[in-house]
Amino acid sequence: MKTLLLKNSFLLALGVSLLIAAPLRADLNSDLAFTAFSNVDVNAMAGGKVLQARGPLLDFQRGISAQSLYILNATPTQVQDKLVRWNPATHPELEVWIHQDLPAKPTVADFKGLGSLPDNGSVNYLINTTAKLDPSNPALQVDKNEAQLITKLQAQKLDKKALFVSFWSQVLAGRVDLFLNGKLESESYSVSGGDIRSMDEIKSLIRSDTKVYQDFHSLFSQTPLYSSTKIAPTSLYYDCFDIQGYGSLGTGAVYQAADGAAIQSFDVEYFANSSIYATIELEKLWPITVNGKTETLIWRQDLVSTPNVSYLHGIERLASSMLMLQEVKKAVDAFRSEFK
Repeated sequence: MKTLLLKNSFLLALGVSLLIAAPLRADLNSDLAFTAFSNVDVNAMAGGKVLQARGPLLDFQRGISAQSLYILNATPTQVQDKLVRWNPATHPELEVWIHQDLPAKPTVADFKGLGSLPDNGSVNYLINTTAKLDPSNPALQVDKNEAQLITKLQAQKLDKKALFVSFWSQVLAGRVDLFLNGKLESESYSVSGGDIRSMDEIKSLIRSDTKVYQDFHSLFSQTPLYSSTKIAPTSLYYDCFDIQGYGSLGTGAVYQAADGAAIQSFDVEYFANSSIYATIELEKLWPITVNGKTETLIWRQDLVSTPNVSYLHGIERLASSMLMLQEVKKAVDAFRSEFK
């Protein structure tokens, strides 16, 4: 979840007071018309302020969203590159236990990092739950064919950790292959509320905000979500992260493209094995001028599909959105800290 994004801005740290000149485009606020932000005073953001807005109550019952807006002392291409290369696992406060890039065509061997996860309760939950996995009623989010693999591995009398690494290396490699080849659409797994299809969850999330969907549609349409003729992902990755004390494994892909003077980034975690069904992180990067220097205005939207909000309504659901904003702010701070 990668996909996670300075407790103090670069400008504040230096104690420098800067004035922002006119944006490189004629009307910044027209650029932001598809977002939750309007009448933005970019000068007021020069000191490092992060604007945030909780998402609306989505028609998609399992969906929850949040938006953020901030400035980085870097060019859009530098930010674009960092979005692909940065490792949230280097920031302990984010509780990402591992985040590793994958090659264009991953094999089982590319997931060997699963053997070096930290020894903590979050990870041990995953290891123990995997060891006790019942193929006829798997507690983790795998399909029936994937669940059958556990029987073969259990017959090999592997210790719990070796079984964990072998099982999930094969499952995650298979999920990446299905995604890249446009075959994840038909894959489903059973949960307490019925069958879940990851691609349905993702499409429901991105369609839940019409304005954002229209702005990013050109990029979405070139990914395995919609097209058999696809652009190559900018990066592939897998990760292990904590959700309220429980570990979760996931696989994701990042797609990026130019959109006029801006750059769009689409980070989709299309499989997670516990607690959530899918996560999406969208960014749009615009060049702005600060004292004659090009910096970057960043809009970000986070969307999550999770069973934990499907039963919430009204104030409870809004409160959940506020908690999400806090977590996103923590991620934004971590990302910005790398530009000091």
